[in-house]
Amino acid sequence: MLFGKHSKRKIYFIKKDFQSRFILRFAAVATVWSAASVLLFFYLANKKLEEIRYSSHIDIATTSELLMPVTIGSLAVSLLIFAGILGYAIHTLLHKLSGPLGQLRRDIARIEGGDLTSDIILREKDEFQDLAADLEEMRTELRRRIARIKEQQAMLSAAAAELGRSVQEGHASSQQVAALESAVVRMKEGVHAFQS
Repeated sequence: MLFGKHSKRKIYFIKKDFQSRFILRFAAVATVWSAASVLLFFYLANKKLEEIRYSSHIDIATTSELLMPVTIGSLAVSLLIFAGILGYAIHTLLHKLSGPLGQLRRDIARIEGGDLTSDIILREKDEFQDLAADLEEMRTELRRRIARIKEQQAMLSAAAAELGRSVQEGHASSQQVAALESAVVRMKEGVHAFQS
């Protein structure tokens, strides 16, 4: 595991205040839609009934025949309004989430490509701040471990070169062999950190 044995697995969701705002907006839109539907139906039904009241001849067999066109018309209009408002709310939500997710995707692609130099930071009001912070911690830890492996590789190369020169000159010592073995062990430990 990259962060050690004591790391806890995190489950990422949209922050609760953002969820609450979205749910409140949705509830408000649904309430306004319901109220608008009722008011529109009431208005159109009253208008139709007034027309009939002043008409000298009524040739309607049932109440549903009288009110069905008004009901369908008012529901269609209110449904179109509701769909427009809901579409706008969903568009706003997607716009608010797509920016941070796109930035995180670009940051992950950069890390995948081997670039560990750039920080992973989102704008202050963006969602997924916790995920960005954990990715930044991972990037920093990867960079530290790779730097340590590079140092160990340099020490291993130096110990191997020193032993090679001593062997050519004919006076290799057990101390040089021990230094090389020690450098190999440290290098294996550094590489093993990526496999556990």
